[in-house]
Parts: sequence; structure tokens; C-alpha cells
Amino acid sequence: MVPSRDRCSTFGPTEVDLLHSIFEQILEEKGVESSGERANEIAARLIRIYQSGVRDVAMLKKLSVRPRE
Repeated sequence: MVPSRDRCSTFGPTEVDLLHSIFEQILEEKGVESSGERANEIAARLIRIYQSGVRDVAMLKKLSVRPRE
């Protein structure tokens, strides 16, 4: 399990690997191009949610994607 940190500004290698893996899964599941604006929004949201203390992978994935309007 990844140690919890309150609003840290840096991530260790394990955390970077975890966030990258989750990000790639979201992009694949949602059919989002990695170089687009939507991917940037997802990445920013994922990092904010992780920094807020959420560590459950399913919850991180769910909260990182805003439904399309």
C-alpha cells in the first residue's frame, strides 16, 4: 500500500508509477488520446484527487473522469 501524505507537492517513484498506470487505464477505457486537452484535464484531476487523500484505485478512476455533456 502507498503511504498517505497530506497535500504533498512531490511524489515518490511508486506513486508516480501508480498514477501513471491509473491514467493510462482511464485513457484506454474512455478512448481518450494521450495528447489531447481531455487527457490533460483527467491527469490534473487525478493528481488533485490523489493529493486530497483518496487511495482507492476504483474511486480515483471514477472521480477523475467528468461525464461528457
